[in-house]
Amino acid sequence: MSNQITTPLYNKLVSVFESNGKTTDGDLSALRDNAFDSFKSKGFPTPKEEDWRFTNLTPFLSDDYHLANYHTVDAVAMKAAVEAATIPGLDAFTLVVFNGVIQPALSVLPEQAEVSIQSLNDISNAAVLNDYLALSAAEHNAMVSLNTALYKDGYFIEVKKGVVVEKPIHIIQLYSANENVLVQQRNHVVVNQHANAELIETAVILQGSALLFVNSVSHVSVRENAQLVQYKIQNNETTERLVNYTHVTQERSSRYDNFTFCLPGAALIRNNLEVVLNGSATETHMMGLYLVGEHQLTDNHTAIHHRFPNCESNEIYKGVLLENGRAVFNGKVFVERPAQKTNAFQQNNNLLLSDKAQVYAKPQLEIFADDVKCSHGCTVGQFDPESLFYLRSRGISEASSRKLLVEAFMFDVTQRIENEALKDYVQRLIYDKMETSFSTIV
Repeated sequence: MSNQITTPLYNKLVSVFESNGKTTDGDLSALRDNAFDSFKSKGFPTPKEEDWRFTNLTPFLSDDYHLANYHTVDAVAMKAAVEAATIPGLDAFTLVVFNGVIQPALSVLPEQAEVSIQSLNDISNAAVLNDYLALSAAEHNAMVSLNTALYKDGYFIEVKKGVVVEKPIHIIQLYSANENVLVQQRNHVVVNQHANAELIETAVILQGSALLFVNSVSHVSVRENAQLVQYKIQNNETTERLVNYTHVTQERSSRYDNFTFCLPGAALIRNNLEVVLNGSATETHMMGLYLVGEHQLTDNHTAIHHRFPNCESNEIYKGVLLENGRAVFNGKVFVERPAQKTNAFQQNNNLLLSDKAQVYAKPQLEIFADDVKCSHGCTVGQFDPESLFYLRSRGISEASSRKLLVEAFMFDVTQRIENEALKDYVQRLIYDKMETSFSTIV
């Protein structure tokens, strides 16, 4: 309890949980109760913890948040929001989730025989669900413990064995709050043996100026010889505070690709992405791009656990910072003794466009095997004056030259998007943000 932060939100969580006599959620009651006891003993994370050293949650926890939000929105407004969130030119299924609850009437889903999509609260196999929740419990992470104890709902997606989903599934998260609210969402994705799927997740706030604190946990299971590509596009509002934890397990000969794009907007973004390679011949690719401006804080923590031989991981995260923006990158790669013939690469590059911008970068390798090929690197810098001079000497204006250099810097990440409609959409978002939030470089 030495690191405990006492805030109105913490006190309210403890009071509500204990006054309700703990939970009565069937077979999950013990798990939820134990998770809350773990959270209560730790409290919210503080900078005294190494993983939160540069991310202080205290300013974001000082406001009062309600623990349930029953705010309803007119069906016409929700439909209009879904249409506005549609990615131009993208042929995809859609899964619409409003404040953590699936909206079947607004969703266009694949056939149930191929892909099962359910509300998490509708999962009947409690033993299976218990296993997923326990696997993601991450006892060292207080925010995950809090989510495990108090999550309200979420989605459960299961791609059946041998199914290749013909189109991406676009998950549109809709939020609306007429008062400050804490949203606790729990999501699970299972891609069974020899299956192949692509998920794209975006979010939209419908109305209101109330603060929205989202504490979300997702568990992803990629089974033997399966493939999953997962995109998370965080283009949020200044009233949002986002804390996300994603836990991925891969079985033998599987492939998992993750793309995370953090754009200027939310006051706080904290992403934890943890991948466990639980079989030989697995392949993992993690690509990240973060643009940070004004007084925003964006924190990306990643961890890759190599436990079996003949596996490969490739990680590239790039950041562009302006004004008083702050960013954190902490990437860890663990290669355990049995993981011989591992090929692991990690790279983090940062471009600072302001003397006031700050970035804290910490790439890490921990290698216990002796027959591996592992490397990592990190750079922090500003515009290359020679490159800028070269473009200016070719008659390109300074503003256009700076934009071209930023786009070239980010190209390593955006070029790896194979879905052309999505690639165009992401590049357009980046361009628009550079025109507005990054106006000092154009």
